[in-house]
Amino acid sequence: MFIDTTLLVNDPAIIQGLLDGSLKRFGGVIREAATGKIVRHLLETPGLTNKLMTLPLNPILGGADLVTDLVGHGITINKLNKIQDKLSSVLNLTQIAAGASILNIGVSIAGFAYMGYKLHQIQNALDNVQKSIEAGFNRVDKRLDNLSGQLAYLHLLVEDSRQKQQRIGKAILELHRTILVKEIANLQAELIDRSRFPDSPARNALKVASLARIVLSDQAMQAKPALEAETMLISDVATQGWAVATATEAYLLLENGQINEAQELLALEVPKFKNLVLQWSDSLIADERNQLRTAYRFTAPHFKQHISNQRAERIVYISSADNSLSQEQIRRKKKDVELEFEMSYSSIFDQKWTYRQIAVAEYLDAKSELLARLESIQAFAETCKSRGVKTSLDILPAGNVEPGLYCLPAN
Repeated sequence: MFIDTTLLVNDPAIIQGLLDGSLKRFGGVIREAATGKIVRHLLETPGLTNKLMTLPLNPILGGADLVTDLVGHGITINKLNKIQDKLSSVLNLTQIAAGASILNIGVSIAGFAYMGYKLHQIQNALDNVQKSIEAGFNRVDKRLDNLSGQLAYLHLLVEDSRQKQQRIGKAILELHRTILVKEIANLQAELIDRSRFPDSPARNALKVASLARIVLSDQAMQAKPALEAETMLISDVATQGWAVATATEAYLLLENGQINEAQELLALEVPKFKNLVLQWSDSLIADERNQLRTAYRFTAPHFKQHISNQRAERIVYISSADNSLSQEQIRRKKKDVELEFEMSYSSIFDQKWTYRQIAVAEYLDAKSELLARLESIQAFAETCKSRGVKTSLDILPAGNVEPGLYCLPAN
């Protein structure tokens, strides 16, 4: 029995706010666009989580929408098929990088099996990239259609150089030999075990999650931000694993009624995660042309076919130079970007440059979304505390409810 939660489609005020832009989805919460105040938490049912595991990932150039894809496979999410022509704008899910989908759309303890499954996909993605490199790259659109999507940005970064491709191949082999993949595999195994035996004591799972979090966060923070494929690969794998380990540990603590401990954990990890994400964003957004030294360059017509406005907005969120600008300052930034593209020689912005920018956008989008998901869990822990619940299960949808996304008021 969950507390005053409703199916998303049965909350017309929230849907209207998402459509008109007065409300925005950030990770697993819905905020007021003007103030940033959280008005709803998104809660997932076990049925929805299980169905997510049966769907393929999409290539990054297609601009595919996760929820639209689900509906296309005949799955009804909160009866959202009623408004499927507006799904992209409703949940602002268009073009979320595959890496970010390691965490669920909302906050749900039912996601253990899904997180284990997604960790497995990281390893599969490494194998797929390795095989693609060994066989030689084909055309971009074809290879991205065949790739799992987790690490697609690597192909765009090393498109122009066989030597770079070989270095990536060696980096992947090294990853398989290092502690990163081992810790991810251990965590994956524990998540699978937890999904099979949900009533078992949480102590061992907490220990495994804590160890993975400590090791993977250390590895993620050791990588110095740079537009260099091998470094980005190592950081990406470590960062995704760090996010899953932190989410797993927090979920277990909340489920076990250790609300204060969950808050303390998230108060420690989320700021560290955010700081790392901001460092990567500032480094990759940097450009020798001052007018393009902004996340708003991704909104230029030059990228219209490849980078959605929602993706650009998520990157702005983690850009220290852009995330606190006034509307007038934003307008000037965008105008400067457009003028730079119009005045510069077209050869400067050739296919190679464009592919690298698409790769940067995909990479930063994943990091932004992962940060938003972790911040959502932190906000959910605060809600558990303020409501005085004994366990997070008191306010999560039960296993026998209609599959879908539910809304929980923040207060």
